[in-house]
Amino acid sequence: MKRVSAFYCIGMAILNLVMDSINTRFTFFDIFFVILAALPLLVNKKWLYQLFGGIISFISLFVLSAVLGSNIKDVQQAQLQRLWTYGMGYVLSVITLSFGLMMTGIININIKKLAV
Repeated sequence: MKRVSAFYCIGMAILNLVMDSINTRFTFFDIFFVILAALPLLVNKKWLYQLFGGIISFISLFVLSAVLGSNIKDVQQAQLQRLWTYGMGYVLSVITLSFGLMMTGIININIKKLAV
């Protein structure tokens, strides 16, 4: 499952590269994120998966708390946004958090036991 998590991170980095290229301009910084996301697969060391997964988990927890805080602020100011606005933030941060925890080894899913 660590490799699936790494491919998720690579996919998100490539999606970021494509969207930045479409909406703004192409920068070297975007390529740096793709290389950084591919690093655990290239080196294939347990400590690198754990380090990368921990960083991803921390960032996704930060994003989750930022979306929650923004949602609470909008409710207090009676400026309700559509559920779509905050729903994407919640869903994306929870999915990224789960993949980050899989990379660290905190969540361990064994596919062989799931197969009948």
